[in-house]
Amino acid sequence: MYERAKELLHQVEQLPLINEALERHYARRFASATNANLFCGVYPDFATASEHAPAGKPIGYDNDAPASAEMYRFRMAAISPCDYPVAFWLNRLMQPGQRLLDFGGHVGVLYYALSRYLSFPDGFEWQLYDVPAVIREARQFAKASNAPPALTFCDDLKQAPACDWVLFSGSLQYLQDSLSSLVGQLRTRPTYVLINMLPVHRTKSFVTLQNIGTAFCPYKIYSADELAAEVATLRGEVVDHWRNADKACSIPFHAGHSLDYYCGQLIRLPATQ
Repeated sequence: MYERAKELLHQVEQLPLINEALERHYARRFASATNANLFCGVYPDFATASEHAPAGKPIGYDNDAPASAEMYRFRMAAISPCDYPVAFWLNRLMQPGQRLLDFGGHVGVLYYALSRYLSFPDGFEWQLYDVPAVIREARQFAKASNAPPALTFCDDLKQAPACDWVLFSGSLQYLQDSLSSLVGQLRTRPTYVLINMLPVHRTKSFVTLQNIGTAFCPYKIYSADELAAEVATLRGEVVDHWRNADKACSIPFHAGHSLDYYCGQLIRLPATQ
């Protein structure tokens, strides 16, 4: 009975006039929401997604709205279920004297959370890389929190020192450059690339638009084949892969593009290209 009711409701929603009214209603909600994680539309690239962003909010995290740099503070208190693969592999493989580049690590959300559970080896450095507005906030927060010297900061990738790890935790989807291009911009090749909370579609590669509350962000969805091709370009070995079952990407009116879970991988790279 319940399934039949759902099917009837779905059929009604597909009627042209009903569908158009629902899309207009959602577009208004998407444009005005200030405390929500919403997605809207399917686009071929970042530029097209940005062109379709509603007026009234900036594009991306590099803006003067304090809330953009203050987001995700709640995740510092404890690691989330989706963070456990990162915690597992760091705990198992990190070595004294290594450096990790937290690519798009915001103000150090994952560093502070993991510090409650992991003991970092002697000399292990965690460097945050993000847009200037976020790094300014990260430095202020670290000073106020008496963060250890092992936590360092960078807002210019060309100035980032050599690293043994590159971590993309929920950040690769916000970057227009490909994975292989980003790794290729580093001074030296890292030993490990650790990807977590990445939206990956089985067959489709596209960009959607996300409302993070304080701004609109073009949001890249990799296809499984595209991600595999990027790893192959890097000549990487996939050591492990997993699903982030507590993450989903629902794009209203685009059921075929929506995702029930996100993905992660640990990739080991050879010393030379």
